[in-house]
Amino acid sequence: MSTSIAVAGGRASPAADWSGSLAAALNAAYVVNPRMIAGGDMSDETGQLMIDGRTTAQTELGQLTLAPRFTLTRYEHDTDLNREEGSLAVNFKEKRERGQWTFDGIASTDSTVTSELGTTGITYVNLRHNSGLAELGYEYFSTERLSWLLQVAGQIVRYEDAEKFGLTNYDYGSVQLGPTWSFSERVQGSLTLEADRLKPQSGTRQNDYSASAELRRNFSERYSWRVSIGGSRTEYGSTASTASSSSSSVQYEVGTTFKGERLTWDLSAKRAVLPIGIGLLAPQTVAALALVANTSERSTLTLSFNGIRTDAVFVSNYSLYGGATWGQAGLEWRHNFTTHWVFTVGYQQGRSRANTETEWANGKQARVGIAWDSAQL
Repeated sequence: MSTSIAVAGGRASPAADWSGSLAAALNAAYVVNPRMIAGGDMSDETGQLMIDGRTTAQTELGQLTLAPRFTLTRYEHDTDLNREEGSLAVNFKEKRERGQWTFDGIASTDSTVTSELGTTGITYVNLRHNSGLAELGYEYFSTERLSWLLQVAGQIVRYEDAEKFGLTNYDYGSVQLGPTWSFSERVQGSLTLEADRLKPQSGTRQNDYSASAELRRNFSERYSWRVSIGGSRTEYGSTASTASSSSSSVQYEVGTTFKGERLTWDLSAKRAVLPIGIGLLAPQTVAALALVANTSERSTLTLSFNGIRTDAVFVSNYSLYGGATWGQAGLEWRHNFTTHWVFTVGYQQGRSRANTETEWANGKQARVGIAWDSAQL
C-alpha cells in the first residue's frame, strides 16, 4: 500500500510517500514451569494474540515510521499470569546539507514476566511495568571521511507495587559523543565517549563513564564483522549503611553478520554496564545468535540463542545485588502456504538462576500458530 501526498502552502513542497503494513498472529502453546521457579514442573496451556502495525512516510530528505504492537496472553489454569502488553515505537530521520538528525522513541506497557527475565530474576510475579525511552542524535559530516555524532537519551521506568517485590522505579539518562572515520569503502572506525546517570526513586544516584573504540569491516556485500573494546567506571553514592564506592569494568563487543541467498546469520557477544530493574547499574555480558535458513521457496527455519549474565554489585564490600544468569534457545519453522498466510511451529527452552542460588529454574514451551502479514512475500 503506497500513496503520495503533496501539501502546497503557496509553494511546492516535497511529496511524502506513505506505506503501511499490518500483521497478526495467533499461537497456542504447551508450557512447562511458566513462572521459572527452581525445581518447578507445573505445566499449563496458553493462547496468545499478537498484532503489529507499521506506517512509514518517506520524502527525499526524511523518513518517519510509527510501529504499534499489542499482545494478549491467556493461561488455561494459572490465570495470574494473564497479561496484556503494548508498545508504540517512533523513528524519525532527516538529512541536512552537512548532517543528519535522528530520533527514536518507544512507549511500552508490559509485565515483569517479560521485562525482568534474565536480569533481576523476577519472573515468578506478574506486575505491570511501564517505560518510556527517547533518543535524539545529530551526526555532522565534517569531511567525506570524518563525521561526529552527538546523542542524548532518557528513559523512565515504573513498576506496579515495586518495593514489595524488590523492584525500584528509576530514571536513566545517557550522553554519547564521538567521531567516525571511513578509512575505505569497506573499513570504518569510531571512538565513543559516554556518560550515564541512573536516579532510583529509593536509593542513591549512580554515574557511569566509559570510552570505547570500534572497528567495522565489510569483507563483501554479504559478510561483515565488528569489534569494539573499552572501559567504564561506575560511581555508587553512599547510603545509611554503606559509604560511596566506585568500580571499573572492561566493556567490549564482537560480532559478525552474513546475508546470503539461502542462509542469514548474526552472532554477537557484548559486555557493558546497563540499568536493571532494582534501580542499579550493573555489568552485563550478553550473547546472541540468530540463524535463518531458507529450506524451500516458501519455508524458513530459524535457530536462536540468547544468554545474559548480570554480575553481582558490591558497594564498600556490601552486596547490593547477587547477580543472575539466564539463557534461552529456540527453533521455529515457518511455511508460507499462501501469499499472506503463514503456518508456524516452534520450540523454546530456557534456564535461569540467581547467582546466590545453586538450583536452576528450567522452562519449556512448544507452540503452533498461524500468522497473517499484509506485506508477506
